[in-house]
Amino acid sequence: MLKMFDFSPTQLQLTLANAGGLCSVIAFWVYVLSNANKNWVKKMQALGGVILFIAFICLTLTIIMRGIAANRFPLANLYESTLWFSWAITGGYLFLLRKYQAYQLGWLAALTATMFLVYGSWLPGNQQEVTPLVPALVSYWRKIHVPPLIISYALFCLSGLAGLIQLWFAGRWRSLIIGVITIACAITAILLGTYTEIETGWLQLLFVGSSIAGILLAWKNLPVIKTDKVNEHNAATYDEISSRAIAVALPLLTFGIISGGLWANHAWGTYWSWDPKESMALVTFLSYAAYIHLRIHHELSAERLSIVSIIGLLLTLLTYLGFNSLGFGGLHSYGRFK
Repeated sequence: MLKMFDFSPTQLQLTLANAGGLCSVIAFWVYVLSNANKNWVKKMQALGGVILFIAFICLTLTIIMRGIAANRFPLANLYESTLWFSWAITGGYLFLLRKYQAYQLGWLAALTATMFLVYGSWLPGNQQEVTPLVPALVSYWRKIHVPPLIISYALFCLSGLAGLIQLWFAGRWRSLIIGVITIACAITAILLGTYTEIETGWLQLLFVGSSIAGILLAWKNLPVIKTDKVNEHNAATYDEISSRAIAVALPLLTFGIISGGLWANHAWGTYWSWDPKESMALVTFLSYAAYIHLRIHHELSAERLSIVSIIGLLLTLLTYLGFNSLGFGGLHSYGRFK
């Protein structure tokens, strides 16, 4: 009877990943439907949190089983990084949920985790298969350098999503809609770069052009307020959530950049080579450093800081996925799939 079932680490990893993805989808719909009936809101929101916790456990076990199946630390290509990202964004949200009861962020966190799991599952088979490491990745530095970066990317993403919700509760619906469309255009460029053969120059234009135009329009439209939709308490809460996520993520990104320089010196004999991806990581670091500076010195309103967090989210997407899918090239191309 037991022979009918495959309990190998590879099969268990796939099963657990699918279970984590399914739980994320269910949690998304539970959070969305919690707004349909006021009598069920608290129960549905609590249920959504429980289901996301189950997803987090499944993803944790997925990563462990992936490591057992590969007989190495399970973070060596794009597919494995999507597992870590989904795990980190789920765990990051659950941490914020305990402190802030940020239920409105739940459906966005669940949706994002689902999207990254689907994105990873649709990558070519050579990304998903357990294969030996390329020589450049056979180093203890990989365990030190990569996990903090992936976790920081997930937290930056949560910060940007919290910024969108802050605009919602602040009544800046026009800026919110423009911000959502801008992020959608950036994601579309990445997806087209991953799964199609469209000329990368057009995709770079779509990503960069839509990002610049969208941010400028969102910033310009901030004075437009729907006063009947303003909830100052919730707006202040999600402003704080956004800043707290950045406060945790920025040191992780800093550590990742420094450890990357040490690894580069070990592997290539130079701490910094102005590789496109490491240069973009530096730009991302500077954008969030600017956010911290502006917030500490109260130089921008909460709504404008939300726009800055959305800028950071776009830069994070470009740093994490853009250099693989949009054809920027460089030394950080071990996870390439074309």
